[in-house]
Amino acid sequence: MPRRTYTFSIPLFRMLLLWLLTFLYLTVSGEVFSSYENVRNINKIEDHLVQLLSDYISEDRERLDTLERFHQYVIKSKNYTDPGESYIKYPTNQFNVIHRFVADWKNLEAWTSSRNEAIASAFNTYRQYFPDQNDVDGAITAIHRLQDIYKIRASHFSRGDPISSVEGSEVRGQPFNEKALLLFIKDAYKKEEWLRCAGWGQQAFQQLQTGKEYDPPTSSLWFDISDHFAYCLYKAGDLQHAVEVTAEMLVHYPKHKRLIGNMKHFNDLVKKGEVKLDPSKSKRSVISEPLINLGEVQDEDVEITFIPKLYPGADKVVLTEKQIYEDVQDKDNKNWGLRIQKYKKLCKEEPSLTPKIKRQVERLTCYYKQDTPRSYLKPIKVEVAWPSPRILLFHDLITDEEADALISIAQPRLDRATVHNKKTGMLENAHYRVSKTAWLDNDLPEDKEGIVRRVNRRMEDATELSHDYAELQQINNYGMGGQYEPHYDMATLHDMKVQKRKQSAEGNRIATLLVYLREPEAGGATIFTDSGVRLLSRKNAAAFWYNLLPNGDPDLITRHAGCPVLAGTKWVMNKWFHANDQVFTRPCDLEELRREKDSKLYNGQYTI
Repeated sequence: MPRRTYTFSIPLFRMLLLWLLTFLYLTVSGEVFSSYENVRNINKIEDHLVQLLSDYISEDRERLDTLERFHQYVIKSKNYTDPGESYIKYPTNQFNVIHRFVADWKNLEAWTSSRNEAIASAFNTYRQYFPDQNDVDGAITAIHRLQDIYKIRASHFSRGDPISSVEGSEVRGQPFNEKALLLFIKDAYKKEEWLRCAGWGQQAFQQLQTGKEYDPPTSSLWFDISDHFAYCLYKAGDLQHAVEVTAEMLVHYPKHKRLIGNMKHFNDLVKKGEVKLDPSKSKRSVISEPLINLGEVQDEDVEITFIPKLYPGADKVVLTEKQIYEDVQDKDNKNWGLRIQKYKKLCKEEPSLTPKIKRQVERLTCYYKQDTPRSYLKPIKVEVAWPSPRILLFHDLITDEEADALISIAQPRLDRATVHNKKTGMLENAHYRVSKTAWLDNDLPEDKEGIVRRVNRRMEDATELSHDYAELQQINNYGMGGQYEPHYDMATLHDMKVQKRKQSAEGNRIATLLVYLREPEAGGATIFTDSGVRLLSRKNAAAFWYNLLPNGDPDLITRHAGCPVLAGTKWVMNKWFHANDQVFTRPCDLEELRREKDSKLYNGQYTI
């Protein structure tokens, strides 16, 4: 049944107090006992007071019953996983927490805060942190993004089916109720994503038909879900099931004009021969059979599996140098679809190893680097992860304690990540970079042990690059569906021309060091879209590559991306080194396409 709400213009206890004061006034100001009429009046007053008190008790009992149901609902929800942070590792659980604050907790505040000082104080303290409708919309978009990238069915999320983690354990979610499912349906409907809308509609419709909580003839929720579902089926090209759902709605709403008009339109399509219906299918087939033409994965249970960190692509870069150059100058963004297609594929699948790539992988090396006093005492573990672009992995570059300290220092400074507008060069929020960032320098007052400075020195030892023109440490936190779509770290010549930017005194970003502070339970890989490389997050390790060729031009095969976080959270630290002051570390080379073939750093000459 629809939720019952209660509003009180004047609290009942004040009314009771008013009647009692009236009663006392009559008692003191007149001799009630000496007149039958006076006694009769106060008897009526008492009857009224008793009725008001009964109503108050009844309404208060219903209020408390509602609070108890909500209380048990939240407790039961969190019992699907371990308490604490384990609960919010699953994306749908994150959505449920956000949605409860917007849909339930704010309404419950009015029922509880006036009766309990502790609750009122808690609401006043925490209200500044409460999510709003924008957060709900963002969470819905994030789950749709995870669906799209990792090919996960709506039913998989809705049921809270397990997602495999890196360690092989399982993260399970709380199932969605029908009200939550309706939000996903409406979001896809509003965006005219008909296939996605039909997928979520199928799950909601099935839960309504098989559940006992809602009565179809009287439930507005049943009508709302069915109505959206039928239309999305029609727009997705599945008229067969659209007719069946609409016919079932007409059983309960036979005089509904729009439903009658929809059915007439469907019949006209059939008469014109545009669509043929299969009369052998029952109206219940929409539940028992998969919907056709919805573009969802076929397997009922989707496993998100994790394989080694190296995901090589073809035996040459995915795009040729000429194609990449043309792509960079793509004013109309014609190649954006191609890049996103490669991005999605690399996030989800492992490209096959060609014989040539296998031979290259076999020649990759690991070694200890100890050419400075600090690294001599504690050698740096180096893995040559990929030949072109040359990617190094520095294993255990930082400790668990240092990673936790950096996260702790960054947390109060986090703000929504920004990007440079391609046309104006101004910083702005963007849908293709969904994370929060903070910048850390060497002299923060809360960094009493000098963690930032210590880590900076170690990064300088590992990369052999000077910090004089390096940027501050940028800490990034990626939550549910957090991602950064394909991009370059350095400024390309085309971008600088379009944005009319001049080269800074520090020079362009010559290299990137990406430190993994905390790895997600699932998803969140780092991929290089133009060379087919994929690196999984490895806690305390750091990936390193040059963004510029030895002659100073941008290396256009370093375009990379951060895949959406599927479960858990991802913390990384970016360190960008600039070209100036690196002349002795990385001398300029006039050979345009020459890379680090002769560099001692890449060929393991420090091996012991």
